[in-house]
Amino acid sequence: MNNPPKLFIPGPTEVTKDVLESFSTAQIGHRTPEFSELMKFIVNGVQKVLYTKNRIYLASNPATALWEMSLTNSVKKGVLHAVNGAFSNKWVSISNSLGLKNKKIDFEWGNGVDVNEVDKLLSTGNYDVFAMVHNETSTGTQSNLEEISNLLINKYPDIIWLVDAVSSMAGTKIEVDKLGIDYIFSSLQKAWGLPAGFSIFSVSDRFRKVSNSIERKGYYFDLNIYDKYYDKMQTPSTPSIAHMYGMKYILEQINLEGIGNRWLRHMKMAEFTRKWALDRGQTIFTQSGCESNTMTCICNDRNWDINKINEILLSKGYRMDRGYGKLRFKAFRIAHMGNVTYKMLKEYLDVFDKVLKGLNK
Repeated sequence: MNNPPKLFIPGPTEVTKDVLESFSTAQIGHRTPEFSELMKFIVNGVQKVLYTKNRIYLASNPATALWEMSLTNSVKKGVLHAVNGAFSNKWVSISNSLGLKNKKIDFEWGNGVDVNEVDKLLSTGNYDVFAMVHNETSTGTQSNLEEISNLLINKYPDIIWLVDAVSSMAGTKIEVDKLGIDYIFSSLQKAWGLPAGFSIFSVSDRFRKVSNSIERKGYYFDLNIYDKYYDKMQTPSTPSIAHMYGMKYILEQINLEGIGNRWLRHMKMAEFTRKWALDRGQTIFTQSGCESNTMTCICNDRNWDINKINEILLSKGYRMDRGYGKLRFKAFRIAHMGNVTYKMLKEYLDVFDKVLKGLNK
């Protein structure tokens, strides 16, 4: 296998040649007019993708860093975490490491966040922040943001709402302002379709006000530091400028495709993948109604030899997922997001079918 395999894993996702080439640009100074122009283009583009007028910040970090930043800039009383998979649970560990008062609501892996359970805990008045993962990458579960939004707007308007959208942003329509999300973030190596190492986050004015009232946040994760540079369309420290050029290219591609067409493409690929799995005697791991638009988690009911399939697929130029954590081999995920097209997905599943046929001989 001379070339790297095409990626059908949930992250990092496949980065096509044209996207990689967008990184091959000359460096520019991060305190120059040309940098500010580039950042402004990205900020305006992301605002359109997220349907928001909120500030968009850029960070040369993995999204893991933004878990910590979200908490240090918002929690005074306590944070309520909704946990329905591996990554939402890791966010809790950040709260614990910071010594923050917190409680987690545990849901079965594969189930969405239950708004009624959230209501019960928020009604205690013990929390001023609610944190959840929109699209739990470990299970391919997409929770209903509209239900949570209605609850918070109508019953708990003072609660700060944090949303991890790492594997849904740019692959699923999220109307940030309409929903009232205070802090939403993503890294770029999933539905944005860029190499890993860069993240973006949207922050409401209300979140900024709360952050201003909190002391001892350190330096690197203090939102006030970002704000000092934002009006000049600059970042606090030197960012990965290559990623910014890549982001500019992706936003241009989104404009060419049309934002509505992008959402439809992801939904179409998700529906195709779920049907493919069901037609082959497998079931979908995710709770009905909570299926992700960007990846599909499939129960290995037929006990396929996942390691063997992976080995053969690698020899044919494809990298498959074999399940995350406790789901290893019991369920596997197929990513269909970012740069992946319907044609690419179909080609992959056609090869997958040939592998299955060969194993059944």
